[in-house]
Amino acid sequence: MRTILIRTLWAVLATALLVAVCYLFVDRAVSEAAFTLRDTIWHRGANALSQAANSVFFSFWVAAGLVLGGADALRNGLTPRSRAVLFVCLSTVCAMAVGESLKELCGRARPPLLFTKGVYGFFPFAGDYMHASFPSGHTLRIFSSMTALGLVLPRLRVPALALAVVVGASRVLALKHYPSDVLAGALVGIVAAIWCHALFRPGQPR
Repeated sequence: MRTILIRTLWAVLATALLVAVCYLFVDRAVSEAAFTLRDTIWHRGANALSQAANSVFFSFWVAAGLVLGGADALRNGLTPRSRAVLFVCLSTVCAMAVGESLKELCGRARPPLLFTKGVYGFFPFAGDYMHASFPSGHTLRIFSSMTALGLVLPRLRVPALALAVVVGASRVLALKHYPSDVLAGALVGIVAAIWCHALFRPGQPR
């Protein structure tokens, strides 16, 4: 557990540095490039792809997984199957809870505000959708679930994480988030899955 804590702290520090660099030198330039692709097939495709991590869809399948996994555990005990299902769902729930708290705390303006009003930066406790860019909710949802899935099914690890990366990138191309939002979302998702794995011990290969 101590090793995981130390690695988590290093990951947070490294990501914080990357976020700072992106905020100062990368975010606006990348978003301006993405803005030139608006109303193209690339923009529409990114919007469609990012729906793979839609909050309503994720809330539905997480709730379904918790119910089915819980029912299986009550009927047959905590088998490897029920533990794995509950682990994936709980990893996602934890990531979503942390992400929503950070969104409210940070209050980062979304890219559309940069192009319509010239607004860029953080406005803590702004409390509205257009100031809830950091971290990316879609990214943390897909990274937490796909990291957890890769931990219980190692053969799916590469395609699962590849899907997470593509969905995260799509949020930038869809002009919903800046690159640093996606980096932070990926960190939250991965850390949530790793810590839930260490604490929940789903009984599958690491």
